[in-house]
Amino acid sequence: MLFGLFICFSFVSAQEKRDSLYYRIEKFSDKRKFTKFLHRFIFRREPDSASVKTTTEKQVQQTYDGKYIRNVLIETIDPFGYGAGDRKEKTRWYDWFTNHLHSNTRISTVNNYLLFQKGEEYNAQKLYESERLLRTMPFINRVSISVSDSTSTKDSIDVVVKVLDSWSLKPRASYSGSKTGMGINEENFLGLGHDLDFLYRNDSKEKQDYFLGSYTAYNLWGSYINAQILGERDFYKNERINLNVKRDFFSPLTKWAGGFSFEYFMRHVLLPLEEDTVFPEVQIKVYSQDLWGGYQIPVSSDPETKISSNIALIGRFLNYQYKDSPGIDQYDYFSSYSSFLASAGLVQRKFSIEKNIFQYDLPEDISFGYSVNLTSGVLARSNKIIPYAGVSASYGDFTKLGYFTVKAQFGRFFSEDRQNRESFRFDGTYFTNLTDWKFAKARHFFSPTLALGNPQHNYSYRDRINLSGSDEFPVYNGDFIGTKKLVLRYQLQLFINKSWKNFHFSPYITAAAGWLAMPDEKLLKTHTNTKIGVGIMINNPFLVFNRIQLSFTYYPRVPFDNDHLYDFNSNRNNVLPLNGFGTEIPHFVNFGN
Repeated sequence: MLFGLFICFSFVSAQEKRDSLYYRIEKFSDKRKFTKFLHRFIFRREPDSASVKTTTEKQVQQTYDGKYIRNVLIETIDPFGYGAGDRKEKTRWYDWFTNHLHSNTRISTVNNYLLFQKGEEYNAQKLYESERLLRTMPFINRVSISVSDSTSTKDSIDVVVKVLDSWSLKPRASYSGSKTGMGINEENFLGLGHDLDFLYRNDSKEKQDYFLGSYTAYNLWGSYINAQILGERDFYKNERINLNVKRDFFSPLTKWAGGFSFEYFMRHVLLPLEEDTVFPEVQIKVYSQDLWGGYQIPVSSDPETKISSNIALIGRFLNYQYKDSPGIDQYDYFSSYSSFLASAGLVQRKFSIEKNIFQYDLPEDISFGYSVNLTSGVLARSNKIIPYAGVSASYGDFTKLGYFTVKAQFGRFFSEDRQNRESFRFDGTYFTNLTDWKFAKARHFFSPTLALGNPQHNYSYRDRINLSGSDEFPVYNGDFIGTKKLVLRYQLQLFINKSWKNFHFSPYITAAAGWLAMPDEKLLKTHTNTKIGVGIMINNPFLVFNRIQLSFTYYPRVPFDNDHLYDFNSNRNNVLPLNGFGTEIPHFVNFGN
């Protein structure tokens, strides 16, 4: 049967209409129960673009200004292309199997993400923000929120919410050198939109194991409060447990936010020593508590889009305690500290709905605007109270040449000697407009990062500067540290014009160079760390598993063992540091915390 299905798939005339191929496959599969089951499991009833039509145009306030929402009608469609009414009619065992293998998103889950409700006055911004927030969730493939003109009256409207699920149960596999990994990630646990993740990796050369498990409950009871518990044990028997509960400033409409986190970890780390090229390994145990809260005050709005500018006032207390640290610590590298910081900032956050940025033919909400933020507070460390002040500013916009965003942060500790006072970080990203290469549309991405820390306060385990970020060199050991770094990134994204049997191909190339230096080293005189990667995204709107991404990355020389490394299928094309222009939690100049 599988062979017959393949023959039917491969030899349909190219002159026929595209969808006739899938109609013929469906007709062929109906002849036997087993092939019908295979068809139900692999193919959609209709393409995803037909199930939920998405648009890049925002709702206009003036169109329905002054009207009230009479009804909110929510429809969820599973990855196979069946709505709730269709599912009720299905009784065969293979329908039961596929329905239960995937947890369909509950109506209540979708409703909890809506910033509007029945009986409210129409607000175009609330409709757009609700659609945008749903679009960011990994269990959602497509979403459309619109007003039903056919059922609306002179003084009231009906709002229709259509959501197409993504396949949420995702196996994970990776290979890098002697390390192989397997895991599973359920992004829509029981249809609640919660995330359950488990990963196991094995190092066959060193005979070591790695475990990671987490559960994240998003948007508890429609409050936009997220809670997560995570446990990890790596190849070197380092352990970590993290519990956090938070409500971010998820939208320009958000008025209050806050969070609390507790983390314990035990690690074997390298201890830097003066004038020594071989660092001894020591064990540390850390307990940290992080508490913050804030409020946003709208100060202006755009009369067309109603996207507001806000003043944000936030306070944060952080306690970082080493319960087990080595005695030979000449830099106070493992020194406990507490800090209290408060910030005030002005943020303007807008969004443009674009296509073909990182995903093929899917709406993507790209942030632009500006922010200015002032931070002050104190650091209590080594029996000293040290005042601190910092400033950050960012700006991003679309131009005739493409999109750019830049962000600069500067911080200073007072009552310290000159070399330990100041820290600086700069991040930028630019991508071009789509250009036509005849066989494909192309987009170029460029992104630099420059970070300059100080030996005293950023040469510590908590605030260390390294190159192991997800958008830099993620396979690097976190103990490869310094006080200053420079990273230059480049990415070429292609969207092939022609498709094959409704398969759309989007290959990409990534490359990066990075430098990391200690206080007495010149940054560009250090070893140049490089990587190059290739990948491809494959899309087919007729398939249940309609988005597949494959990648390969090569690292010529990895620190410590100075050997090359291959990394399969862990590189993604959307990890470049785009500024979301969200309200910031107060922090020291940010090197990762």
